Amino acid sequence: MGYFILRKKDMFLIIACVCTILVFTIFGAQQVAVSVSQSFKELPIYSVNTPNQEKTVSLGINCAWGDEDIPRILDVLKEKEVKATFFIVGDWCDRYPDRVKEIFKAGHEIANHSDTHADMTKLNESQIKDEILECSEKLEKITGEKVKLFRCPSGAYNDLVVKTTKKLGYYPIQWSLDTLDWKDTSPQQMIERVVPNLTYGDIILLHNDTKYTKDALGMLIDSIKDKGYKFKTVGDLIYKKDYYVDVTGRQFEK
Repeated sequence: MGYFILRKKDMFLIIACVCTILVFTIFGAQQVAVSVSQSFKELPIYSVNTPNQEKTVSLGINCAWGDEDIPRILDVLKEKEVKATFFIVGDWCDRYPDRVKEIFKAGHEIANHSDTHADMTKLNESQIKDEILECSEKLEKITGEKVKLFRCPSGAYNDLVVKTTKKLGYYPIQWSLDTLDWKDTSPQQMIERVVPNLTYGDIILLHNDTKYTKDALGMLIDSIKDKGYKFKTVGDLIYKKDYYVDVTGRQFEK
């Protein structure tokens, strides 16, 4: 009887072990599948792994609303000797073509922020193409230069948006640090959101036509420079070929 009980216990142990292995195998496979799926998810460029970890960052300024603070923003950038990238909506270009000229003549980079500031994730491929191409046509008519960068309105994207952007020959650009200036954060709050979290290759999100951006910009630039960082336009910061983007959106040179 003792022998039978021992064998019965052994059988229960074996069954328990098999069940455990099966559970780990199933859930482990699911985790691998998730990881593989995530690794192949189409992502825009959030930041850049700069050569030799060079302490360089970019300012990406979205233009979608009013225009009254543009002269002040340009004055600050000129005073601080910084070139920025302005992501401009086609509708904004329609309303303020002279501002686009001013930004371009001041030596800043002109980039695409869609034609109507639509939610790109709700569009089909044809509509996505129209949003990008129609905006670029307007910008290029003013500047005479090809637009190569695209940023989704509100940062909303999916695989189709990123794939279509790339198919059209554009570099999809996101950001790694957000000032939240559009929420009327104070100049000090913007600095506190950005400067302690800086790393090389960051792309910093700003907007024009907010309550404090024009007043905060100079202080923000000085604080970043005090940390030993230099500025480049987004187009000069990113790699144009032989690169990959990891699962965090960081761009690396191959």
